[in-house]
This record gives sequence, C-alpha cells and structure tokens, in this order.
Amino acid sequence: MMGACKKAANEHRYEFEGRVVSVSAATGEITISHKDIPGYMMGMTMPFKVKQDWVFKVAKPGDTLRGQLVVTDERSWIENVSLTQESGNAPPASQGLHLPQAGDVVPELAFVSQDGKKVTLRSLRGGPVLLTFIYTRCPLPDYCIRMSSNFGEVAKLLRQRPEAWKKAHLLSVSFDPGFDKPSVLKNYGRSYAGEVDPRFEHWEFVTGTPEEIKRAADFFGLVYDAQDGQYVHSLRTALIGADGKVIEVVHGNEWKPEEMAAKMK
Repeated sequence: MMGACKKAANEHRYEFEGRVVSVSAATGEITISHKDIPGYMMGMTMPFKVKQDWVFKVAKPGDTLRGQLVVTDERSWIENVSLTQESGNAPPASQGLHLPQAGDVVPELAFVSQDGKKVTLRSLRGGPVLLTFIYTRCPLPDYCIRMSSNFGEVAKLLRQRPEAWKKAHLLSVSFDPGFDKPSVLKNYGRSYAGEVDPRFEHWEFVTGTPEEIKRAADFFGLVYDAQDGQYVHSLRTALIGADGKVIEVVHGNEWKPEEMAAKMK
C-alpha cells in the first residue's frame, strides 16, 4: 500500500468523468470532453495534465476516463484514473496549425485596450513585445492564471532594469471579446499589473473584433473554442523583436519568467 500524499495548499478534489478527445504523451496532457463538475465548472472540452504514465500508453480517442480532478492555487491535474475502452467512437482528428518560425514577420494586428484605445503591433515597434492569450473567466490555475502570473513576474524583473523596462511592452490578448470588454479587462489587469504598472504603460490587456482575434490566433497557432461561456484552448506565448519579427513562440505553460525577462533585456 502506498503512503498517503501530503496535500498541497488549498487543494480541492472533484470527481471527474469524460470522453478522451486526444492524447499527448509529450506534454503529459489528455484533451477530454468532460461532464459538469458540480461546485467547480460546467462540462466542456479542454486539455488536462495526467500524472499516471500508464494512461498515455493505453488511452485512445473515444475512451471514457474517470478519476479525480485535483486543483491547487497553482496547478491542476487528474489522478486515480480508470479507463473504459470505447475507441470505436473516436472523434475526427484536428486540423494542422500554423506554426510561426523565428524571423517571420508578424502581420499588422489591431486591438482595443483596457482603456478603450486602439493598440497596433506596428505602434509598439522599437522594443521587444511579449504577447500571450488569455480570457478573464478561465478557471484553471495553470492556464490563463499562470500566463498572467508569469507576465507579472516578467514585468517585475524588467522594472529592475529601467532601460529595458522603458523599451519593453507586454500584451495579454483576450479571445473572449463578447465578455472581456475594456472595463472587464481593466479590472482583471489591475489584479495582475496594479503594482508593477498601474497606468498600463508597458503591460496592456487587449481584445478586438472576433475576426481580428481569430487572425492573431491563427498566426501564432492558438486553438480556442467557446463552449457554454467557457473556452477550450491551447497556450501560446510569443516574443516579438523590435523589428516586428518573431523571435520565439512558446507552447504550453512551462516557460520561466526569469528566462523570458533575460531575453527581453
């Protein structure tokens, strides 16, 4: 019998059941179309971390996965997994994504800021731009919340070097324009940038028309899909040079703020 694991701070556990959509052993994630989780979130389709290695060798699209969703202040994962093999019901494979390469010129994109002002990538040339995608209602600590927290750490590190901070710009782009109006983004932004950049001079929270957001997402390889007020989405963070060209696009949430800040300096 295994010893009891020590609980993380503010750990919550929920019974979980859903159907496997896709499996990625490389990222340790399984995308699952899950049922409502009473007391936490409605049913939707999204990727989840799974800690049991054997699951990735067995699980196939269409299988039913049951287990426990564990949520702490900083991350979430599924454990105590059981599978029911139903692979004959597999959903269709997803289409390929555009994956920008270093040196690619970022298209001219226009957004609306938390103050209702127009923001274009062209207007930010002359210094590095760090861009990521979020939506303010995201419930999981290791998705949008992690991205915003990481950006906060980058901003703090850059402020220690006034010359670097003067040239740098951070953009958190919401792909939920129907809900994330400028006033909503401003309140959300204050909770992350309030201490480090209270006037939003270097870190802006923006959105745009659905068409413009989709154009930005398609260029950077972001996948997002609205489902009953929530989104299933991937994670993309891009470092753009002073000349408007891609330096690096990072997938997922494992990047380190100190490393990104060093690249921006």
